[in-house]
Amino acid sequence: MRNSWIIILLLLICSVAFANEESLIENYMEELENVDDETYVDVEQMADEITELLSNGIELNTVDESFLKKIPMLGQNAINGILRHRESYRRFYSIYELKNCDGINENELDFLKQYAYIRDCDSVKRDDSFNQIHASLTSFAGRIYPDKSGYKKDVKNPYLGNPWQTYLKLKVTAGSKMFMNFSMEEDAGERFFSTNNGITDYTSASIELRNIKMIDKIIVGDYHVSFGQGLVMGGYNLGKSNCINGDILSYEGITRHSSTSEYGYHRGCGTMISPIKQLQISSFFSHQKIDANLSDSSSINSFKTDGFHRTDGELAKRKNAEREMYGGNIKWKEKKWSIGITGVYYKYNHLLTPNSQPYNIFRTRNRADNYNASVDYKIKIRNVQLCGEYAKSADGGFATVNHARIHANSRMSFSLVQRHYTPEYNADFSNAFGENSRNQNERGMFIGADLLPYPHIHIRGYIDVYRFDWLKYQVNEPSVGSDCMATIDIGLGYNRKLTAKYRKHTKPLTDNNSHVFEKEMHIWRLTYKNERRTTINYKTIVEANRLFGWGYVAAQDLTLSRRNKRANISIRYAYFNAAEYQNRIYLSEKDVTGYFSMPVFYGKGHHVGVTAQWKITPRLQIYGKYSGLFYTDGREQIGSQTNEIIDGNKSTQIRFTMVFSM
Repeated sequence: MRNSWIIILLLLICSVAFANEESLIENYMEELENVDDETYVDVEQMADEITELLSNGIELNTVDESFLKKIPMLGQNAINGILRHRESYRRFYSIYELKNCDGINENELDFLKQYAYIRDCDSVKRDDSFNQIHASLTSFAGRIYPDKSGYKKDVKNPYLGNPWQTYLKLKVTAGSKMFMNFSMEEDAGERFFSTNNGITDYTSASIELRNIKMIDKIIVGDYHVSFGQGLVMGGYNLGKSNCINGDILSYEGITRHSSTSEYGYHRGCGTMISPIKQLQISSFFSHQKIDANLSDSSSINSFKTDGFHRTDGELAKRKNAEREMYGGNIKWKEKKWSIGITGVYYKYNHLLTPNSQPYNIFRTRNRADNYNASVDYKIKIRNVQLCGEYAKSADGGFATVNHARIHANSRMSFSLVQRHYTPEYNADFSNAFGENSRNQNERGMFIGADLLPYPHIHIRGYIDVYRFDWLKYQVNEPSVGSDCMATIDIGLGYNRKLTAKYRKHTKPLTDNNSHVFEKEMHIWRLTYKNERRTTINYKTIVEANRLFGWGYVAAQDLTLSRRNKRANISIRYAYFNAAEYQNRIYLSEKDVTGYFSMPVFYGKGHHVGVTAQWKITPRLQIYGKYSGLFYTDGREQIGSQTNEIIDGNKSTQIRFTMVFSM
């Protein structure tokens, strides 16, 4: 124990002397460490959408509020500050005027310095033609050493393919009118050229046309849908931290599916049209084959969402069910308010028969279809913004969520979120604010605060209390829970920042005697950054938690880059000690482009990660990643699932990415 604290102390001392530089997306991935295991987040899709959104930067004199709200890195206080400054002074003459905008914290200011710009809008026309064609091709390969037990020929249900994960992604744009994605992916253990899955296990494509007369966009292929607050159709939900000073959902509408995730998207076509300025009409249709676990009577017990098809048993579940979906949204928008109506109908080619455990009795069963309908609203009254949604399902259940954001002044804002999801509410595509992965059997109240008491001090926090009116998985009676978090960012000058975070999360759980008790976890984190953008940069993270026992990790990042930015190398060392899996710790980590790492640490040991980037030519970049996990707690194998066991006490991963732009 003494040696552990010595390691932590040395890391803190070293970090004070140097600096760290991370990309926009990598910084924002840290917010996902607060998202619970039950919540599904397609990080790759989210990053693609953000990158595309910011591909042309942010022109401060023409950007509107709706565009700024799509950027999750900007809170509402910062957005209001930008708009107020432009109203007061008619325009921005320099990006340095952002320092004088009330409500912009240091993180947001740093972000805007990278992406904001100013131009003479009257002299520069927007490129609305198809002439400017740009394309990028990304290839990826990665694997784990030593091989997992599933690759051995003498095991039951061996993996049919090789240990390499590979994918190929092509993106093409033509001006601001046409966008195209094409992806092919093979997970480790999956077989190429299988008679069951064609050339590769996963193939995705989509094409989008924008701004053609009254057509806002039309998408053919794979896409995502999000409207209202996500009770009927929900996009990615970044959890409670993002709700303190931002919208529950970052994007509303229909967007292309661009990630290699095999779950959570639709396949067909979607359109958004605006016959008049105030009216927007959206419609979508989808028909796709999906993975499912079927019973002996060929009914659907559950859906398979991991996307793995490595064994004969997993291949038998591949695309063995079908789903058809019809839906749409009508929205009327005024300057201070908007109202929308959303509806969706979907059906399967098999009856739904989920397991009949008491906690699950309200799930849709003995039928093959369902529908959801909702009304959503947004109102802005001076310094108060209100939004919400009320939804119904075919089973008779209802759900409602209402969000109030109060801007007391430029340095103080509050958020209140009320939700009530009845046990009978069933919506297969919802992803609204909540504690559970499904918006069902939950009601609660969230209160958040965002404070800037001094220019270099930023305080955020929330309290969320909730109740489950019916049983839950592993909880055999109605129960309650709570979630509290507080974060303080302290600017130390010269681009140095210290962040302290505390979180207390209480969840219900049933013990071996069938008694329900409250599982209480405490998490403390201290992060030091120095972002002077020098050739040598550092970041230090120390985190501890307490559940049934203690768990902690100390991590040090070092980035070395050439002054011309053509090459850089990032190194991470982490020491961890979390005896129980329940004390596991997640840390986001720099990786090759297009791939996002959030390793989980439990047990006792060391972790080393090395990522390199080399810009060979303006059009060709290559990335490489090595990571090693070394346990010192005496274990003789890693993993517990039969086919996923690694012999020994260490494992390593290698990944390579090449990006070619045309």
